[in-house]
Parts: sequence; C-alpha cells; structure tokens
Amino acid sequence: MLLWYTTKTIFLICPSSQKRGSSIMIYLESVLKTQSRRLKPVNSANLSGHVVSAITIMDNTNVRQWLRGGEIVLSGSHTLPTEQNQLQELLSQLKISQACCLIIKCVTSPISSQKFSNILLEEDVLPIFKMSSNITYLELMNDVNMMLFKDRQVNRLAELDLEHLLRTDKPRDSDFDYISSVKSIDLYKQNACVIQITLTSQTNLNHRIHDLFTLSRQLHAIFSSFITNRILSSYFVLENSDGATMILFTGSKLESDVSLLHHLQLSSQVKISNQALYIGISTLHPARELHKCYQEAVFSIKMAQIFNYKNTVTKFNDVAVWSLIEGIQESASLELTTQRLKEVLKNQDLFKTLKLFFQNNESIKKTSQQMFTHPNTIRYRLKEIKSQTGLDYQKTDDKFRLYIAVITQTLAHANN
Repeated sequence: MLLWYTTKTIFLICPSSQKRGSSIMIYLESVLKTQSRRLKPVNSANLSGHVVSAITIMDNTNVRQWLRGGEIVLSGSHTLPTEQNQLQELLSQLKISQACCLIIKCVTSPISSQKFSNILLEEDVLPIFKMSSNITYLELMNDVNMMLFKDRQVNRLAELDLEHLLRTDKPRDSDFDYISSVKSIDLYKQNACVIQITLTSQTNLNHRIHDLFTLSRQLHAIFSSFITNRILSSYFVLENSDGATMILFTGSKLESDVSLLHHLQLSSQVKISNQALYIGISTLHPARELHKCYQEAVFSIKMAQIFNYKNTVTKFNDVAVWSLIEGIQESASLELTTQRLKEVLKNQDLFKTLKLFFQNNESIKKTSQQMFTHPNTIRYRLKEIKSQTGLDYQKTDDKFRLYIAVITQTLAHANN
C-alpha cells in the first residue's frame, strides 16, 4: 500500500501587470548553492537550464493533475512506490511534466535496495537529491520561497523600466541605470533587438500555463547559452498571456543583422506540443532606440498573423514595405489607386489571386499550386485584372500600384 503526504503546494503569488507579467523564476543551480549542506545528489543528471517556479510536497502520483512545470517536488522515501515499474513511471511523468527536480527525505532506507538505486541513478531522469531526516520541509520551502520573492521583486522593477524604454522615443541614460545594475552591464552602450513570440492556439487555462512555462524555459535555456558563447551580452524575457517578448542586448558592432539572425534559429529550437508559434523579430538598433525595436517586432508579429506564417521567423526587414504603406495609406494618391482597383478588390477570386501572386514572387506555377488551380486560370485572372483596371502586372509602374493596393486592402482587413 502506498502512503502519501496530504499537504498542499506552497506557491508564491504576486500581483502582475495586465499586459505583461514578470517571470517568477530562479535557477536550480542557485538553490543548490545555498542548500549544499542539506541536499546531496543521488544521480548525475544535467542541472543546467532547470528553472524553479515553485516548491511543493507531492500528495498523489497523478502528477498531471497538480504539476504546472518548474516545481521542486518534495517526497519522503517511505512514500515512494516500492514497485520498480511504478517508480519508473512516476519519475517519467515528473520529467514529462517538467518538474524541476525531486528531493527525497530519507525517513526509511528503500534507497539502499539495488533496484531502487539503479532507477534513481539513471541520468536520463530528472535531477534527484536526498535530504537528511532532521531537516524539515518547511525550512527548505521557506528558503526557496524567499529566493523566489526576491527574484520577483527584482524582475518587477526591471520590468517597469523596460516597459518605459519600449515605449519612449526619448530615453535618458538614467532610464538604463537599474536594469544595467541588475545585469552588471552598461546596457545603454549596447545594441538591442526585440523578438515577440505568440501562441497560435487558444487552450484551456491549465494547458496554457503549461505551454507558457515550456516556452519560457526553452527561451531561457537558448539565451543563456548565447551569453555563455558571447553572442549576447544580456537578455530579458517578459511573459504575457499569449507568449513572450524578448529583449536582447549585444555589444557586437554588426554591419548587418545576418550574424545575429544566424544564431536565432528560434523556429527550430523552440518546440511546444500541439502548438504553433508566430515569431516576429526587429532589426538591430542602438539600445537608446529600444522603442523602435519594439515597434518593429510588434509589426512583424502582425504580418505573421495576417499571412499565417507559423513556426517561421518573420523579420521586419522582410515586411518593412508594408509598414511604410500603412503609414501613408491615407494619402490622396494611394486613395486614387485604391479606388481604381475597387471592383477587383471586391472580387475574392481576383484579389486572392493577385495577393498570392505577389506573395509567391510573381510565380504563376507556385500561385496555381497554392490555390489548387491550373496555371492558365491564374493567367486568365491576371488578364481580367488588367482588363478591368488598365494596370498591367508585367509593367513596373503598374505592378507597384497593384502591389500597394494589395497591401492596403490586406492591412485594412487586419485592422478591422
């Protein structure tokens, strides 16, 4: 018979911004530095990149019901399953559900049995530690929660500064003082890039919390490695209910963004089960122009959503012309072009054909494949557009006017 403690999880709950919440997280390695006398490793699992979001006492084996991701899980040795297959299943579920680690309080000595030890010593399971029986759960939980609280306070203050910097076009040196002190780097002298990631699917609350934690954990692991490899000087991950905004700082004086983008292969490195992602990235600007990075990333996400660019990075450089047109779409000349194409824009087949024709770099073959129709049908529709408007897609001036009209109409639909 299995016995389980019936105590409750202790989470640190703090108020958060409506628009963007702070990340209440510390790293497992930081916890271990303060608890080295109390905790001894049982296996040699990799400790890097493990994020702590809470600390909890396990009260039942159905971990999917109560585990959200990132928890330090506490359990007495006498409450663990004694059957080998049950123990293996429990450890597997803890790892799948992204528990940070398992800490076993040695009340009895099942750890001494050979079968038990072999399972716990496996390196592909989550990190496992043991604590002495004379240490109480409350002592350890108090220490971890205090670390979480301090981290939350530091992050919240940094977040307030970043909120200001993302939105002001006239930052002062002093605006960077606090976040520079947090990272021990003069961020004002750095170059910056902003990335936005948005989840494409709406899920229930429990699944969304799990997906957001998975996203945050992967981003921290990726960007931490970039700092280790001197690709980045520092970074911040600001979470929200739909995804996250990343602010990256680099001291490199890159002639272009190609080098940085080469490393930021986020579409292949960030994976969430049953979720696709929209990813928008700004160009690289001096940190004093952080607001410009933010505007570019926001617009890139907007275009990714309009064109349904899932699981691929939408770079601002690739959609900059759309931003330009959006800024001048009230002009008289643009209005004249739009009126000239009014009937074409009302015809769904003609408009979609023209839009996909430009989207596929004027390839009739690719456009016909995407629309599941014959290439001759595409040619006929393009000729029909020329007949109705007098604009020839093969002439540069006319092509430009057609392209502007497509951009204007697409943005108008998106804004409505």
